[in-house]
Amino acid sequence: WMVWPGCKCVYRYGSIEVEPLDYPQWMEEVLSIVMPKCGITDRAHWPNSCNLNLYQDGGMSVGWHSDDESLFQGKFQDIRIISLSFGARRKFEVRANWPEEGELPMRTMMLGNGDLCTMEGMFQKHYQHRVPKEGGVNGPRINLTWRWTVKHTPRCPASRMRF
Repeated sequence: WMVWPGCKCVYRYGSIEVEPLDYPQWMEEVLSIVMPKCGITDRAHWPNSCNLNLYQDGGMSVGWHSDDESLFQGKFQDIRIISLSFGARRKFEVRANWPEEGELPMRTMMLGNGDLCTMEGMFQKHYQHRVPKEGGVNGPRINLTWRWTVKHTPRCPASRMRF
């Protein structure tokens, strides 16, 4: 969990809590390459947080969920999430929120090395996504997920800053 300097928000997902680290120089270099490809050329408009995930192989997964944490307000307003994959190709699946029993994914796409994926608008309110377990995937995948923290925690110094 990395953030722009000045933010001290802890990232909470389920029972996991991750303390923030300031964006290192290499992250700013990656942002300078990726964000213009997403139409975001002004550094002042770049995402102010990034979650990094490592999937060692096809046995590692993340279940159905929405990125609806309070920090990002995805249940209440249009948001944009930008994801960059490195390494092994993995399935990324999408389904409607509140699915019927046994409902299959609406969309399945393969995300491989260097692929960008965005989830925009009210996607997090209406849909869930996952990276399922996959046999035969032996290599690692690293995923960088950039978001805009719009509701900093009360103790975060950035909650008192004006942007």
